[in-house]
Amino acid sequence: MSKSNIKVLLVLATVAVLVFSYMYVYKPNMEDKDAIAAENTTLETKVADLKEKDAHRDEYLAEIEVNKAYFDEVVKYFPASLDQEISVMFIKGVEKDKGNLQFDVKSAGLGRPTLFYTLAGSSDESAEGAAYECYSAGFPLVYEGSYEGLKDFIDYIMNYKYRMNISAVNIEYNSDTDVYKGTVQLNAYCVSGEGRVADTVTVNVDNGVYNPFLGGDDAASVSSSAYDADDGASIANDHDILFALNNANNDSTDGIIISAGGSDTYVTSSDNSVVDVKITVEEVDGKNQVTYSIGDSSYSFELADAELTIYVESSDRVDADDANGVNVKVENSTDVSVYVKVEGDDTTSPRFVVGSKTGVVKVY
Repeated sequence: MSKSNIKVLLVLATVAVLVFSYMYVYKPNMEDKDAIAAENTTLETKVADLKEKDAHRDEYLAEIEVNKAYFDEVVKYFPASLDQEISVMFIKGVEKDKGNLQFDVKSAGLGRPTLFYTLAGSSDESAEGAAYECYSAGFPLVYEGSYEGLKDFIDYIMNYKYRMNISAVNIEYNSDTDVYKGTVQLNAYCVSGEGRVADTVTVNVDNGVYNPFLGGDDAASVSSSAYDADDGASIANDHDILFALNNANNDSTDGIIISAGGSDTYVTSSDNSVVDVKITVEEVDGKNQVTYSIGDSSYSFELADAELTIYVESSDRVDADDANGVNVKVENSTDVSVYVKVEGDDTTSPRFVVGSKTGVVKVY
């Protein structure tokens, strides 16, 4: 190999070494240097920011405590739970029957609490990382009362110790009786979580009858009957009074029909609401007389048997606007036993409810 060729090869080898050193040593090192310099700049900025915040540490800690107090103050407007026992007592507490503030809840639906929001975190340092869960529940009410009573009810809801709201209200006025009735969609809320304590129910009332399905004031002691064997099923085929309870919004018939035989015995209601029904069993001129009535409409008949049987043929509610139903009051001042068989009633929101009773009254 000539000297000139050797020189060429040496030059090429030198260039190759220089290129290799630049591509695989110098360039990566410079890139690492730039990355480290950029990261250092970011860290220096972060350190400067943290130092600035640390200089205000006491101020921030004081603000945290203030915000905790604000948070706890807001949470106090919500109960820790929406137990049905609490809801029942609340609904019972809004009823009034004195003076011009009359307000009577005819029926109420107890909505199931539904989770709608989760507050991530807690103001309680001992429960760090815990979460508050926010629930809501709807309580549709069917009411009847005076105008002042209705206004007092709305004021009571708006000023109640816990957060509630009314999303819809329906009002119907009867000018003849000066009575207002309708429906209210009431919504309640709760916040549950670590450290929250649920309300408790305190009830201090006299005990009623041992068996709520048999008897009322002055009733005889609990005893068996021939209808116990089939849970009153035979009353469906042989009864003295028939209740037919359906949707009041249908066009074929009234929503409530009470009869003791033919159409001349009918006492009806087409109102889409819960109506009061009174059944009286009394002795008149030595004979037992039965009277059932809705408002001023009534029908009476003589009862020859030693027992009064009532068959209630009810039905499921068709939608949220279906509020048809009866609140039955039985006044039995005789030795006659009253037996009631209810079939087909809505399990969630029954159409048939026995409000009060005297004498022996048994519901199957």
